[in-house]
Amino acid sequence: MNSISALDDRYPVKTVFTNNSDWQSHEDWHRVECRNAAFQEYLRVPLTRVFYAYEEHTGNVLAITSSNVEDLEAMDKNRIPEQIGEYDALVTDVPRTMLCICTADCLPLFLYDPEQNVAAIAHCGWRGICNGIVSNTVCSMVDRFGTDPGSVVAAFGPSICKRCYEVGGELKDDFARRFSPQEVESLFTARTNGKFLLDSRRAVALELLRAGVRQEKIHDVDICTLESDDYASLRGEGAYVEAVRQTISGIVLA
Repeated sequence: MNSISALDDRYPVKTVFTNNSDWQSHEDWHRVECRNAAFQEYLRVPLTRVFYAYEEHTGNVLAITSSNVEDLEAMDKNRIPEQIGEYDALVTDVPRTMLCICTADCLPLFLYDPEQNVAAIAHCGWRGICNGIVSNTVCSMVDRFGTDPGSVVAAFGPSICKRCYEVGGELKDDFARRFSPQEVESLFTARTNGKFLLDSRRAVALELLRAGVRQEKIHDVDICTLESDDYASLRGEGAYVEAVRQTISGIVLA
């Protein structure tokens, strides 16, 4: 397991993202109870609840507050344990409530507002980016908790990088509905085979800047899931990566 030092070393918030050795070293890693116990031991925070977003590449954001957290917890027990869907981002101001997403090339976005003590995490694949998941998450922090976007600290977890993310040219049309022509050109690099390389991290950064987050408060762990053997990669393995093997990213208010 690893943490985002730009957040954990400076603020009362704890983060984590897993690697392949975590599920390899835990026989029961497929069980949420096993994972949650491992998170609690690593983070050294007594976790009250752990919620997992049920990701569908949407722009949907769920705010978890002191007024709805018990209802959400009760709903979980009648559904998939601790899984909330269909949301691709979770936001909370409730301490010791951990928010988690699973990825296998998509970008995990960690957000923290030190002024209002609000934490968020978002699953940012290309569809989610085009559906506004980044700006919607910041807007949820603003609308529900009074966040000033200029105070938000953002961090990118492991994701496929611009050197490896090969896509078809048809994606340009999707991005053109959200980004200017100049921005689209900056996101796509043509290859000799007729394909393009997509810089999804830059796309997320552009969305954050547009939402009011300051450039100097955006951090990147700079880990490519395709170039590294330590992280799950849907493209690298050429088949569906089971949820138990995906990178799990989480954030919790300490």
